[in-house]
Amino acid sequence: MIHRTTRQVRPVLALLALTLTVSAVLLGSTVLNVALPTMQDELGADNTAQQWFLNAYTLTFAGFLLVAGNAGDRFGLKRLLVWGSAAFAVTTAVTGLLGSPPAIIALRALTGVAAATIMPTTLAVILRVFPEGNRARAIAAWAAASGLSISLGPLLGGALLSAGLWWGSVLELVALVALLGLAATWAWIPAVPASGAGELRVTPVAASLAGIGLLVFGAVHAIDDGWTYPGTWAPAAAGCLVLAGLVVAEVRHREPLVDVGLFRHGSFTVAAVALTLGSFVVFGYLYFTTFYLQILRGYSPLQTGLLLVPLSAGLVVGAPLSRVATERFGARATIAAGTALMTAAFAGVTGLGARTGAGWFVADAFVLQLGFALVLAPGTTLASSSVPAERAGAGSALLNTLRQLGSALGVAVLGSVLWSRYGGLVRDRLAEAPADVRGAASESLASALATGDPAAARAAEPAFLSAMHTAALVAAGVCALALLATLVTRTAPRRSRPVASAPEGPEGRRDGQNTSAASSAIAR
Repeated sequence: MIHRTTRQVRPVLALLALTLTVSAVLLGSTVLNVALPTMQDELGADNTAQQWFLNAYTLTFAGFLLVAGNAGDRFGLKRLLVWGSAAFAVTTAVTGLLGSPPAIIALRALTGVAAATIMPTTLAVILRVFPEGNRARAIAAWAAASGLSISLGPLLGGALLSAGLWWGSVLELVALVALLGLAATWAWIPAVPASGAGELRVTPVAASLAGIGLLVFGAVHAIDDGWTYPGTWAPAAAGCLVLAGLVVAEVRHREPLVDVGLFRHGSFTVAAVALTLGSFVVFGYLYFTTFYLQILRGYSPLQTGLLLVPLSAGLVVGAPLSRVATERFGARATIAAGTALMTAAFAGVTGLGARTGAGWFVADAFVLQLGFALVLAPGTTLASSSVPAERAGAGSALLNTLRQLGSALGVAVLGSVLWSRYGGLVRDRLAEAPADVRGAASESLASALATGDPAAARAAEPAFLSAMHTAALVAAGVCALALLATLVTRTAPRRSRPVASAPEGPEGRRDGQNTSAASSAIAR
């Protein structure tokens, strides 16, 4: 077989292949949100199981990203992308045929491992094969495809479920997109030479999985016992210690998987914080609004997906706007504007009630994703510009690890805030009700309505709204922290780290020099 080289690549077709592949990965992370109520009915899954349907994927996704990035640098980006896409398609298709919550959680975790080989590799291919003049636009298209996939997941999933198909049909659709991406990758992605950089080590991966897993486990556990119970905060604290130990060990290693030195540069720090916290709040939003729309308001899965279309519209408007704003005002100002809009959008969620007009929800969702669009593309470009070309896989893996960590914690933390607050309010309001009614009603809004007890319904609906407003205020606070970090962190361009050994790019210049020039152009 004759492989295409980087000089033979056709940019439009290569970018199409990359966006198809990354779209499958991010569809896989959001398409199940709209199916959670259906999975509760068909599989009997409780709130904890539903959170793990989402978090098993993002946990292993985040945990394996670091080693996956190094694997791409060492063994070749196209090879890793092909094998990862094939594994992703197979595990996703099989998961959609299962009927046991524990088995679904286990297969979702395996799918997350496959996804980890794809996400950083697609970005690394862009950094390695696109010339400097086209790189920012390619990254913007990659970021737009990422955001659109996050937004379109609920719509596509809702259409399938409203057509009467079983819950797993949404995953079969994702598997189909992954297969299309696999075929396009095989045909159109060049065989980028492996740099041979990076050492593959098991210990950092195990520590990453353990640390992130303990953090998520502690947050999810708060649903049953609250945030002050040792079973909640002790695992979370242990997870923080494990991750801190990983960072310390990697700083001292001769070939670290975690290049902590990147955080010495304000450009990378601003982008990483904004992208991580942005993923935290967006994925948490998708989680709790699904129950608001389908259970409290009674919308069908398709109607729910349609009401979430403004998320996609916000991204479509925001993607080109972010490029123009970055060129005129700089990346930091654009990211700050985006986080400010997201803060306002979550404040707007507190205005949603049981009978609020759909226009309020639609407008607020649009503002939220418009803000995220102003963070996503300039943040990705700004962070990527801090990474030498021969370490592109590992650098993009670190960035995506932080984003996936934010996604997992967003669902876990905001979901736990939602259900722990809800359960406490319902138990207080039904203190005089029979124990079985009080117990069922406090589990979830759907369980409360299913009891058929009018008192349970009267207690559950305002309790859910209050709990959702509390989760939204927490998310608004997180966005405000991201805004503060963006404003106070200096973003001087990197000038002191030449890459003498970087491979030459398509234009005959060294990629490290191109990267430095790109950084100078956008970071101010």
